[in-house]
Amino acid sequence: MLYRTETSGIRTSPSGPRTAMQARDRVRALLESSGVVRAGTAAGEALLTDALLVTSELVTNAVRHGGGLLGFDASLCAGGAGLRIAVTDATSTAPPSPPARPAGATKGRGGFGWPLIHRLARSVTVAPGAHGGKRIEVVVPLA
Repeated sequence: MLYRTETSGIRTSPSGPRTAMQARDRVRALLESSGVVRAGTAAGEALLTDALLVTSELVTNAVRHGGGLLGFDASLCAGGAGLRIAVTDATSTAPPSPPARPAGATKGRGGFGWPLIHRLARSVTVAPGAHGGKRIEVVVPLA
């Protein structure tokens, strides 16, 4: 299910997450209710941490650099081997490729999220959004 917020005149659902915290809550609920990730175990906590970190970075990037969060979707891949997360934002400008931290940057200015997403995800796809902007879809391994 694609959740949308109201931005740039696109008609959207008010039930979708508007913040990184709300998106993380949806991902946590999905993973815990599916039983794919066992909270309380070291392996389960590590997978959950990676999934929540990627979720936070994608949504934060949409808000900070993408003109606002237009859509969010999280679902399990067939067999539960991965978590598919898709974020749609308002700008068609693609993130840098390859992802890299700006030369000479050390702290306090950001730039860590996009490379981190690439490191933790099995795949990263950037495509034009259905109604403008762009859609970034990642698959975070759960096994």
